[in-house]
Amino acid sequence: MLYKKIFIFLFLLFGTNLIMAEELRHHQKVDGMNIYLDVIPAQLAQKYDNMHENATHKKDNYHIVITLFDIKSGKRITDARVKASVAPLGKKDHTKDLEPMTGELLHYGNYFTMHKTIHYNVKVEIQRANKESNSVAMFIFKLP
Repeated sequence: MLYKKIFIFLFLLFGTNLIMAEELRHHQKVDGMNIYLDVIPAQLAQKYDNMHENATHKKDNYHIVITLFDIKSGKRITDARVKASVAPLGKKDHTKDLEPMTGELLHYGNYFTMHKTIHYNVKVEIQRANKESNSVAMFIFKLP
């Protein structure tokens, strides 16, 4: 019985750490904002084609989506300018403006080429309308 309790304790201890690590891959709190990252294969992001002039559905293209919320109010941030830089770890990055995507809710997004199932640095720069300096969030993302 004691072994069972120890096993459950260890599972809960390490299991919650794994969940928290996964959360950090897709969520960060920076400068009073909740910043959420999503990466969608281009083939699944076809409904956004009319929002991006460089929409393409090649195998190695992915749609980077950023969603922003104000921590204090909980409201979605809709007046920001957002850029993202994407690069394999240790390589030169490629930077694009993330365009506002309207629909049911506002997101910011654009297409990036990501070739391999390796880790990528995703740097997100956010310029809010009422702030003088940029906020920066760094994500490390691995393609599935």
